[in-house]
Amino acid sequence: MADTDLIKMRLTFPRGTQQPGEVIDVRADEVHRWKGFAEPVGDAPKAEASKPDADKNPSTGSVQQKAAGK
Repeated sequence: MADTDLIKMRLTFPRGTQQPGEVIDVRADEVHRWKGFAEPVGDAPKAEASKPDADKNPSTGSVQQKAAGK
């Protein structure tokens, strides 16, 4: 693996003079060490946003469900 494999991550916790929200470059093989302190900044869409409406579970809404047999 080349040393130039960098991942952009956004800090979620203060680190020295850097504050949460700042974007830093982290080596790809070091990303697991930043769990809880930074999150990856990516262009990948969220899994829920990419689902078609038919695949979403309609029972998770705010509509009250009736119990079976009542």
